Amino acid sequence: MPNLSHFDKLSEPVAAIAHAVYEMVAEINPDLARMKRWGFPGFVGNSTICTVCGQPNHVNLQFFYGAHLPNPEGLLEGTGKDLRHIKFRSMSDLARDGLRDVVLAAIEHDKSLKDEGLRARAETQ
Repeated sequence: MPNLSHFDKLSEPVAAIAHAVYEMVAEINPDLARMKRWGFPGFVGNSTICTVCGQPNHVNLQFFYGAHLPNPEGLLEGTGKDLRHIKFRSMSDLARDGLRDVVLAAIEHDKSLKDEGLRARAETQ
């Protein structure tokens, strides 16, 4: 089973939002490998695709190569070289237009990256 212990440290409603964001990504592509990355539950392919990071008042869905993804709905935030995130402050944020497209684009982008061998170390689903 995936290690979701990070979510246990979160207060409500942030913990429920974190679980919902994690499940949303899992439902978009159930075949993604799952593993904790930098202490956060995440999804991996050739590299780290995304992690779900709970904060005191919101949840970030962090895309490790988010700067290289299309962002037509303006969901991705951040100014780093590669990392971008989408903030979730309420359950209704999971219904935003373009969300699924960003996740799918991240999965597709990962296919172009060097295989770091993460799948072999991933947790069972």
